[in-house]
Amino acid sequence: MRYRDLRETRKRQIRYGAWAAAVLLMAVGLILFAASVPREEAASARATTGESRRAATSIASAALSPATASATAAQATTGDEVTVVDGLRRDDAVASIGDARRQAAAGNYVAAEASLDKAEKAMPRLPETQQARVDIVVLKTPEGRFAHHIQRARFAVDHDDRAVAETELAEAARLKADAPEIAELRAALQAAHDKKAHREARIADALSRMREAIARRDFAAANSALNEAERIDVQAPTIRQARVELARAQNAR
Repeated sequence: MRYRDLRETRKRQIRYGAWAAAVLLMAVGLILFAASVPREEAASARATTGESRRAATSIASAALSPATASATAAQATTGDEVTVVDGLRRDDAVASIGDARRQAAAGNYVAAEASLDKAEKAMPRLPETQQARVDIVVLKTPEGRFAHHIQRARFAVDHDDRAVAETELAEAARLKADAPEIAELRAALQAAHDKKAHREARIADALSRMREAIARRDFAAANSALNEAERIDVQAPTIRQARVELARAQNAR
């Protein structure tokens, strides 16, 4: 065989070998692909089954949740209703106790007892009801009534309520005329009266000077006099009226 023919033969052999290798690789690839498809399908099936199970569990939980939520809400609502009802019953009882105390203070003990029975029915064994019964029993005694009138008189004196103070002291004197508490409160009432009269006189003097200053158009002096009156008692009705007078005079200037 000639050298040229030999070289051509070897080239053909190389090409055939390459083709054969390529075919072999393709066959191996197809075999591997065919084998991997079932595994992927199985894995996908397992994943789908897991997701289905989770979805089913979620659906079951969702199906149970409304019932559970409804039961919880019902329990909460029942508790709230009980609290509201108890609060209303207590309010009724407290209102009846207040009525009983006022009725007993006026000497109407029969009505006071009825009010306490009403409070007991609204809220049994309430401590305030029991305390009111004890206080009313004491109030029925001469000593209890005397202490009650003295207490109210002292409160009236502290609040410059001369009319109420005089009434309560008169009632206390009917029970115990020579009691030192009566003389003490009468002295305190007179002192409060004198103090109030002195305060009102000082306010009247300051407001008089304010009006005199307005008449001569001296608004600085008018403001000074009004401020002096306010320092004595800013809540006095005459001071509020004077402030309006001064403002009108200044606007009309």
